[in-house]
Amino acid sequence: MKALDPLIHEAVSSIKVNRETGRSSALSLEDKVKLLLIKQLIGKSNREFAYMLDIFSMVSGIDVSYKTVERLYSDELVMMTLNNLHVLILKKKGVKESDATGYGTGYSLTVKKN
Repeated sequence: MKALDPLIHEAVSSIKVNRETGRSSALSLEDKVKLLLIKQLIGKSNREFAYMLDIFSMVSGIDVSYKTVERLYSDELVMMTLNNLHVLILKKKGVKESDATGYGTGYSLTVKKN
């Protein structure tokens, strides 16, 4: 967990965005990724997590609604950063090969026709 902050910064720094139109976000890409990771770690719903952020906004300065948290799941830059973060963590841990499925359990899926 202590090494996560520099890893997130490194994952974000490799992404370059040329934004010509649209409104800029109130949150940085690093903040968005941190919010999503913390939300997953805590295991609360988007609305419950946003209510918890009201308490922490005094300390963190991050003030968002549950809709902002929901939008993180469809943000392409957040997904790219999470992919970069995943690759960085695997490299730092020395993982060269993985015996796991796409959904992370290690068990294969069988599709049967009824």
